Amino acid sequence: MKSIFKVITQLVVVMVLTVASTATASTDQNTEAARIMEAMKLYAQATPMDPFDTERAELLSQSESILLDVIAKNPASLDAHRKLMGVYLQMRDYRKGIQTMQHAITLSPEDPKLFIALAILYDHQGAYEYAIPMLDEALALDSNQQLATEYKASIQQKIEMENFAMESSNPTDEMGEPDSK
Repeated sequence: MKSIFKVITQLVVVMVLTVASTATASTDQNTEAARIMEAMKLYAQATPMDPFDTERAELLSQSESILLDVIAKNPASLDAHRKLMGVYLQMRDYRKGIQTMQHAITLSPEDPKLFIALAILYDHQGAYEYAIPMLDEALALDSNQQLATEYKASIQQKIEMENFAMESSNPTDEMGEPDSK
């Protein structure tokens, strides 16, 4: 009889700890969501402002700080990574945005939207040669990604225009050879 009470006592302790652990996890998730929401409010306030406004820079910096804190506490938070990428895009800090998306991809390598986001950052940085493979990867993960298909065509067009501009600025003589004058 004593052994049954011992088992029941242990079972009750385990259940209490499980409930407490679940409640803590739930509270942590609610806190994380609230912090992300707070960062997005700052982001929303900053977005319509003049890009050179110091108040805009401060709001984006505060948003960045909150999201970095969320990621420090929960490195697997893809939501925080995605939002932070948006903040860096608004800040025009493409290097940090690229690093953020590269890390997010390690967390969820099967998510084509992360590869598209990384391609967007490369595009904004003018690194088209890196954007195309990211879009190819997104399409390999989900061939129905219309955004990736259209965006890839847009970047290929930019590359063609860039190549045409370079060819136009390099005059050739009548034989098709570069002018050496």
